[in-house]
Amino acid sequence: MTLRSLTMPKWGLSMQEGTVGPWSVQEGATIAEGDELVDVETSKIVNTFEAPFAGHLRRIVGREGETLPVGALLAVFGPADAADDEIDAFVSDFQARFVPQDEEASGALESVQVAIGEARALRAVIAGVGEPPVVFLHGFGGDLDNWAAVQPALASTRRTIAFDLPGHGGSTKILTGAAPADLAADVAHALDALDIRRAHLVGHSLGGAVALAFALAHPERTESLALICAAGLPGGSLDSGYLDGFLAARRARDLAGVLPQLFADPSLATRELAESVLKARRLDGAEDALAAIRGAMGSPAFTIEPGPLGSLTAPLLIVASAQDRVVRIPDRASLPAHARFVLIDDAGHMPHAEKPAAVISALRAHLG
Repeated sequence: MTLRSLTMPKWGLSMQEGTVGPWSVQEGATIAEGDELVDVETSKIVNTFEAPFAGHLRRIVGREGETLPVGALLAVFGPADAADDEIDAFVSDFQARFVPQDEEASGALESVQVAIGEARALRAVIAGVGEPPVVFLHGFGGDLDNWAAVQPALASTRRTIAFDLPGHGGSTKILTGAAPADLAADVAHALDALDIRRAHLVGHSLGGAVALAFALAHPERTESLALICAAGLPGGSLDSGYLDGFLAARRARDLAGVLPQLFADPSLATRELAESVLKARRLDGAEDALAAIRGAMGSPAFTIEPGPLGSLTAPLLIVASAQDRVVRIPDRASLPAHARFVLIDDAGHMPHAEKPAAVISALRAHLG
């Protein structure tokens, strides 16, 4: 095994730097892929950086409290018997060659507006190459930045596209309908505009219901389907108290009693996250659009029955979290026989933020 660098990740289009928090491991430790390494704080959230590969942690370079640019050296992995002077030379060479990349120069993620009709467009972030692409659809009240810890990892081997759903983020606030089928139709129009005929769909919560509606309406365009803590599955009832509390909140302190329900670790519901949520909701038309979508989510028709669900022939991955307090774990007996089911421990409704390595591993196995 040669020496390998562990660098400051890029979680989202806007992230340019991160502040190193406490390390969960010590130098010399043997690390498995997915082990928690260190907390990293950005302007939006405090996230735990999980090991992207296995090995021996030989040198911690990024110290607690340091603010480092994306791509900066955090640690060195290598053989247990690697000499200290060899590691010193590796660190010195990395630091001498490293040049922080600005947002324009990095080119890793491209933000675009995709027209889906007159005066209507969806914001998208595109990264990677290869067809068919992986399309990410976020949950209620979220945006495409929710995939910041997952999209770059998959973009290293394939094309990825994360959308802001209608009514959310930088997308249109003008709805043609608020049901999952209506939102799925807008996603289909966006894929048409990008000249994409088939795609792997990955949906979280509301986005899972939208991805499922897309797959039922367009089986010929669905390469595979991955549903993460998805709403709309048999037995996967929604916590109406969370949804109504989210809509009713007008200040950061109002959200302080709501957003912690998203996580197994409530400390991840930071004030910065609350401010980001409120900023998006202050955009013209956002409140009305979210209220309409919330109304549709309360309809009995929102849940897909086992019959239509069983008609799906595309490869199907269903990911649930053991500590999800927003969507119940679906009734496994009602899921199609060919569905692969993964339960993630120590995660709440946002496993792709709390346990991204576990979600990435499940998606890579699903995508083949």
